[in-house]
Amino acid sequence: MRRGIAALQGEAANADLELAAAAAEPAPPSRALAALRHPSFRRYSIGVFLSLVGNWIEAGAFGYVVLLLGGSAAALGLIGFLSTIPNLLLALPAGALADHHDRRKLLLLFQGLNLFVAGSLAALWVTGHLTVPLMGVIAIVGGSLGTLSFPAFQGMLAATVPARDLESAVAINSLSLQLARFVGPAIAGVLLATAGPGWVFGVNAVSFFAVLAALALLPGVGRTATETAGIVGGAMRAGLRYVFENRSLSSLMALMVLAGLFGTPPVAFMVPAIARFQLDGGAGTVGTLMALIGLGSFIGSIVLLRLARRANKGEPMLAGFFATAAAIAVFGFSTSAPLSYAVAVLGGIGGVVFIGLSTVVVQSTASDEMRARAMAIWAAAFVGMLPFGALLTGALTAAVGPGTAVLIDGLCVGLGGLVVLLLRPHVAWLGCAALPEACVAAVQPEAVATATR
Repeated sequence: MRRGIAALQGEAANADLELAAAAAEPAPPSRALAALRHPSFRRYSIGVFLSLVGNWIEAGAFGYVVLLLGGSAAALGLIGFLSTIPNLLLALPAGALADHHDRRKLLLLFQGLNLFVAGSLAALWVTGHLTVPLMGVIAIVGGSLGTLSFPAFQGMLAATVPARDLESAVAINSLSLQLARFVGPAIAGVLLATAGPGWVFGVNAVSFFAVLAALALLPGVGRTATETAGIVGGAMRAGLRYVFENRSLSSLMALMVLAGLFGTPPVAFMVPAIARFQLDGGAGTVGTLMALIGLGSFIGSIVLLRLARRANKGEPMLAGFFATAAAIAVFGFSTSAPLSYAVAVLGGIGGVVFIGLSTVVVQSTASDEMRARAMAIWAAAFVGMLPFGALLTGALTAAVGPGTAVLIDGLCVGLGGLVVLLLRPHVAWLGCAALPEACVAAVQPEAVATATR
């Protein structure tokens, strides 16, 4: 790029180029952790982290309890479907609610109901009244409350820091999620072995007090939307128009659909089958693979702290996307335990970099009045596709075996990403809208053409 915007505006080129170069440099570590300087964010993040640990403690034991109650592997798949399908059905209404009502009050309501559900689950187990059908009902209710809470949580996160530190807050929040994902199942294993499922469910119930206390200490975040006041349907349509008329966001959503359909099911559902049929391993192999995926996710979150402050997030996000696709494909093809362990770490790193940066892009690109709805559409495109991805992967597994099914999933992710990149090459410059000086060559090529004539 030569002179860029300055060539069009006739301004001091050297000053503009120095500004662009300085802004494009990676942020120092202190800026990556800038959100921690704000008391509201610290209170919020601690409360959410403790609640997430509780959620992962329950998640680590939920399937095991289904089997204890006489459920089958098919029952596990059905319950997984029931817990994730609300993301597709309720994500858009949840985003509209979060943009039209006080998000703090919404979260206090939804998290209070979550506390009641978790407490009921513990009580049903202790009294001997818990059954597999009841666990299916609880999976639907819990999945629905989680879906309804997600956009409001994202909106509250943006309200705890100034706009300049939002990217730092999103990256730290992602790190907390991965740490909770790593810690929660380990605690669940200890509790199951020493105290039983009742304690697992009870600890999860208690963890909701942490997020309720954090929310009680935060100021209310009132309604910010200005159009179609009080009409959820109109707000949903406005959110869809906003996202899909934005070329960058709509391209990102296409990648999220690919990740939900083909990228997540191998990790969420097929690790035990790969360990048994591809690697001839047992429970120890499954545990090792899951731990290494978690380790990679944690490493990826640390990397994310650095990348979140980068002006152009598209390139590292795509690198994470294609690294994950390659890791999934090799994971399905491999019959070597060391190779599978290595790609498990690689996939964990790539997956978190891709998902984390996509979250940062949506949060920082969307306007205040549209942020919750944009994140709701992100959730619908990604998590909402997971139930259908699980069905597709299951059908492939029945036809060609788990290894080949996972290999096909990985190839679909990679090839689909290439198609998106060819049709929408500007997806490689996501995040540039926040810093046109650093990205003018990507988003305004006519400026470069003018400068070089």
